[in-house]
Amino acid sequence: LRVVMPSSPFDAKGLMAHALRCQDPVLFLEHRELMSIKGPVPEIDYEIPFGQARIVRPGTDVTVVAISLMVHRTLEAADQLAQRGVSVEVVDPRTVSPLDTETILKSVAKTGRLLVVDEAFGPCSVASEIAACVADQGFDDLDAPIKRLNGAFTPTPYAPSLETAVTPQTTNVVQAIQNLMAE
Repeated sequence: LRVVMPSSPFDAKGLMAHALRCQDPVLFLEHRELMSIKGPVPEIDYEIPFGQARIVRPGTDVTVVAISLMVHRTLEAADQLAQRGVSVEVVDPRTVSPLDTETILKSVAKTGRLLVVDEAFGPCSVASEIAACVADQGFDDLDAPIKRLNGAFTPTPYAPSLETAVTPQTTNVVQAIQNLMAE
């Protein structure tokens, strides 16, 4: 089973093209808030192979692996923290099955710190799997404990104001990175 979670229009088109040619079953998860995001999408045909993460923003102080909509909130947080001298590397896995652990591990080896931002609640989440992978294969590269920022362990409410209260927001990402940098 292949699981795709794009964060941009460019990635959505390229990953969908690859999914249509894939012989395996593909679960293509698009966050509803991403439907209104605009971005460049070439008219030519192209594919993005599964299992190839993208370094959305290079950095040197902390690695943040962000999934789907959380990529955008993490980029906003990285902009704010850059003004305070914190260099955040943002990694977008694009697919969670297969997961590009090589890119994540290389980034963690460079920065020494890892925060995983995932809207799903923590137990049995993709964030948990990423954290376990880095703990197993990249433990010696860590300068601080691995941290996860997940949605609240509750059903997601329908009302937008309540949904905002239970999902990670930019301010939560900023705070989580600052806490990790203080470790």
